[in-house]
Amino acid sequence: MKIMTLSSPPESVGKPAPPSRIWHSFMTRLLFKFILPRLRTVKIEGVRLDVSGMSPVMKNNLRLGRYEVQERLLAARAVKKEDVVLELGAAIGFIGLYCRKVLGVRDCISVEANPDTLQRLRHNYALNALTPHVIHAAAASQDGELTLHADGEFWENSLIDQGKGATSFTVPALSLASLVRGMNNAPTVLIADIEGAEQYLDLSGLPDSVRTIIMEVHPTVIGQEAVDHILNTLKSMRFTLRGWEENTFWAERKVHPDRSSSQGH
Repeated sequence: MKIMTLSSPPESVGKPAPPSRIWHSFMTRLLFKFILPRLRTVKIEGVRLDVSGMSPVMKNNLRLGRYEVQERLLAARAVKKEDVVLELGAAIGFIGLYCRKVLGVRDCISVEANPDTLQRLRHNYALNALTPHVIHAAAASQDGELTLHADGEFWENSLIDQGKGATSFTVPALSLASLVRGMNNAPTVLIADIEGAEQYLDLSGLPDSVRTIIMEVHPTVIGQEAVDHILNTLKSMRFTLRGWEENTFWAERKVHPDRSSSQGH
C-alpha cells in the first residue's frame, strides 16, 4: 500500500496557510481522532464489512473503497454468473462476498489460513445474510503444515517471513489439487492474493475446468524472475493475459465443455 505525502512549495514557507488548508487539517484530525475510532462497519459496492478493531488508517481506506480495487475491477470484467470461484487468501471475505452478492456467481469457495481473519470473514458473511463456504488452510505446493507470519493489519499475513518481527504460528496447508478435490463443484475461476506465496503454487493442480485466473503478484517480495515463471507456466497451460491492474493480472483460456463438466464431484 502506497501513501503519498505532499509538501508545501518553498515560497509558501512563512506564509499563513489558506483557510481551505486549515479546514482540511481540522476535518482530518476530527476524522482520525473521533469519527474513525467509533466506526464499526462500512459498505463497499453494497458489501457490508466489519471494521471494528482495525486501525484508523485501515478503516479510512475501507471507508473510501480503497481495498482490493484491482481484484474487484478485474472480477467485474472477467467473472460470470455461472462461475464457481476458488478464492485463495480470502482475508476478511470482501472479494468472495463481491462475487456472490454483486456478481451473483454460482458459488465461491474461500481459502484462508489465519483463524482470526477467518472468524472475521464468517462475521462479514453473516452481516450480508450469506453463509460462507470456507476452507481453513494455506494454499501451498503440497499438503501438510506451514508457518504463517501475521504482521500488523490482516492483509499483511504471509507465508514469507519478511523480517518485520511478525507473530508466527502453524497452519494447515493444502495443494491446489487437494483444494479442488474438496469442492462440490468444479472451479471455473481462480482468484489469488496470497502475499508472495503464489510462487509456491503448483498450478498443474488446476483442473481443465478453470477458465479464468485473477492473481496479484508481488515482485518486490518474490522477485521478477518468480513472477515471470508464473506467467510462463500459465502460458504453457494455454492461458492468455487479458489485462493488468497494477500488480494484479487477468488470464484466460478456452475450456472444452466436456472437460469443464467432468471435474469435481
